[in-house]
Amino acid sequence: MEEIDTSKKSVQSTVKSLEWIYGVVLALSISEAFIQFASNPNSEVLGIQWNRLLSLCSFLLLVVPFYHGMSRYFCEMYNSDQINSRYAVWLLFDCIAFTVEAGLFFILTRSLSKNLWLQFVLVIIVLLLWDIIWGAFVWKYRTNIIRFWVIVNLCTIPLLLTVLFFCKSASWWGISLTFIVILVRTIVDYRKGWNFYFPIPKIESTERIIRT
Repeated sequence: MEEIDTSKKSVQSTVKSLEWIYGVVLALSISEAFIQFASNPNSEVLGIQWNRLLSLCSFLLLVVPFYHGMSRYFCEMYNSDQINSRYAVWLLFDCIAFTVEAGLFFILTRSLSKNLWLQFVLVIIVLLLWDIIWGAFVWKYRTNIIRFWVIVNLCTIPLLLTVLFFCKSASWWGISLTFIVILVRTIVDYRKGWNFYFPIPKIESTERIIRT
C-alpha cells in the first residue's frame, strides 16, 4: 500500500512540475503585458499607454480562460483515477502544446501597440488554430470533455478573419471589433463549459466537509 501511495505521489509530482512550465511562461507574459501598457521606453509619451487598453483587455480575456482551462484539464486528466502506463506520452504531448501556446501569448504582449494591430490579430488566430489542432487530437483519441473549446475556437477564427478583411489597416475600428470578438468568445467559452470550469462538488463530499 505504501509503495502504491509513493508511486502516485511521484506521478503527481511529475505532472505538477511540467504543469508549472506553462504557468511560469504565462505569468511572464502577463507581467510583460502590463509593462507594455504602463510604460514604453521607445515612445515619446511617458506613462500609461492608454491606446493599448483594448489590446490589453483582449489579451487578458484570452489568457484567463486558457490558464483556467489548462488547470482544469490537468486536474481531470491526470488525477489518480486517470493515470495509466501511457500517461507519460500524453503528458509530454500536452506540455509541448501548452508551452507553445504560452509562447504565443508572450508574442501577443509585444504586439499591443496600435501599429502592430495586424500582428496582434494574426497571432491570436495562430493561437486559436494551434489550440484547435491540439484539442481535436485530444477529442478524437482521448476525451470529449474539451470539445467545446474546439467548437468555440472554430467559430471565432472566421470572425477575426472578417475583421481583418474589412479593417486592413490599423484603426480603432479594428482594435475595437477585435476586442468585441474576444469578449464574446470568452463569454461563450465559459457559458458552454461552465460545469467544466466550475465543477459542482458531490453531495457526499460536501456532507463530509460539513461534518469535519
